[in-house]
Amino acid sequence: MSVKQYLCGPCLEEKGEIEGVVYCKECEEPLCAQCKQDHLRIKVSKHHKLCDRADVPSQEIQELLKSLIACPNHEKEGVVYLCKDHDVTCCNKCAMADHRKCEEVKVFADILHDITLESTGLKQVLHDLQQQGERLLEHEQKHEELVSEIESKALSSLQTIKQRLLDIYEQIKNNVLSAIADKKKIIQDKIKENTENLSQFLIDVKQQSTYFENVEQFGTNEHVVLLQRRLKKDAVSRLKSIVDELEKHKSKSSFKCIEDTSLDSLLLEIKNSLRIKNFTCDLSKTGSDTGNNHNKPYTERIPELKSGKDLTILPMFDKAKFPDPVSCTWIDKYIVIYLRPDNVLLVIEENSDFVLSKFKCHSSSWSVSRTGPTDMVISMPHAHKIAFAQLRYGNIHVLTELKTKAPYHYVTKNMSLNQYICITKDIGQIDLLNNDGTLLRDISLSLDLKECATSLHTFCSFNAYYLMLVFSQGKSDKLVALNLNGENIFEYKHPDLRSTGQLAVDPMGNMYVRSFNRKVHQISPSGQYIRSLSFKNESDYPIGICFNSTFDQIALIDYRGGNQYLRVYTFT
Repeated sequence: MSVKQYLCGPCLEEKGEIEGVVYCKECEEPLCAQCKQDHLRIKVSKHHKLCDRADVPSQEIQELLKSLIACPNHEKEGVVYLCKDHDVTCCNKCAMADHRKCEEVKVFADILHDITLESTGLKQVLHDLQQQGERLLEHEQKHEELVSEIESKALSSLQTIKQRLLDIYEQIKNNVLSAIADKKKIIQDKIKENTENLSQFLIDVKQQSTYFENVEQFGTNEHVVLLQRRLKKDAVSRLKSIVDELEKHKSKSSFKCIEDTSLDSLLLEIKNSLRIKNFTCDLSKTGSDTGNNHNKPYTERIPELKSGKDLTILPMFDKAKFPDPVSCTWIDKYIVIYLRPDNVLLVIEENSDFVLSKFKCHSSSWSVSRTGPTDMVISMPHAHKIAFAQLRYGNIHVLTELKTKAPYHYVTKNMSLNQYICITKDIGQIDLLNNDGTLLRDISLSLDLKECATSLHTFCSFNAYYLMLVFSQGKSDKLVALNLNGENIFEYKHPDLRSTGQLAVDPMGNMYVRSFNRKVHQISPSGQYIRSLSFKNESDYPIGICFNSTFDQIALIDYRGGNQYLRVYTFT
């Protein structure tokens, strides 16, 4: 409040400037000591509320107080009545002019007590609104922090991709330069040998030519004729034989750099390997924070049951025909279950309770793997075939079949290089095929790894994040991982591992495999035990296991009491 506003109001009207010591709330002006005494003595103002100058409200509040007491229609008149019929305040003039016929026109002073009681609830409403606003403000601040954190993680992912690209480039460069050096040495050794033989040959020819020139120069005709006879009989025939051999063994070997995978396709795959997608989260929901769950490490996420289905009671599921589910694969919004020995694929929508379709394989199949957003590959080792199929609206369509030289049991795809990894269990052979089915190279295995690959109950999975194959030996207590050069990376042993079956891999490269104690082991990419995941139905026995495309849900095929169950868990 300015200095002028602290001057006594009545004195100021008399042209006197005396500082006020109190403030009258009803008169809305300061009072000096004398005017205060007069104020308390006069009957009209003796009950006015006075307050210290320090408690004087701000100019904004004073203006608000004036506006509240002023009649909406007559600025110089104060409100006297409250018309409940029209829910408006009014002065004497308004009451006489506009509200004479209203049934409930109350004197404002008479109903102040009731209004005061009502204000308690209003204060609570305003208090609640303030708290809600503060929570929303805190939410926005946390959301801003979350967006910054996501940005940091995206930048970190870019750095990781950059480093991995640089690492793989170094590997490619070293492999190419090493192969060039090896081939170049062989070719250069051959060139050196041929060069030395040719040099000796030319010396021999030159020597015979020199003999002939000298005999012509210094000898008689008889000498020339005799030398001609000797050259034709011995030297010339010998030199012709030598030059024919040199011609036959002249250098032909060379080499060239071939792109086994289309470079443009590979670069496109790399370009699309990381993308930004819209995502909705609500940081205010304690205990079900989608945003935080999405960013939790997979080593901290807990599986919670989302849905469960008894497969044996679903339509189109014949328990007599389909006694043995082997594996499951999550493609788009569908879960594909492979049933052996009848070689049938059942397609179930993730949120439905019935089988959408049933696909009968033409030949005895062995494994099914997802190779794209809606694509899959089916191995048919007994027919020496691979079937490339696609899932369309819940139905499986075979696009083409590839005849193979070897009976491949497990076929998966290295999508980063657009190559197929094919494993033959019978002889422990692993081949890499180009996208068109031509053989790129084979992977040599040691005797121990061959024995693992040919084990009766072996199941194989490809860890695309670390470019390694992982074998689970059904009747052994270990997993074996090897790189695409056939070198052993790690062996994971645990007494709980028996009949391990299908494996699953999360985006961090952690592996999930069932254990004999009916839990699922989570194993790091280096082969270290992380933890055992317990699921709600501990009496169940997981057989197949797979992730959805966003890796926030996991499906298990369970076995219990002769019945098969499909259970879907959400990671929180």
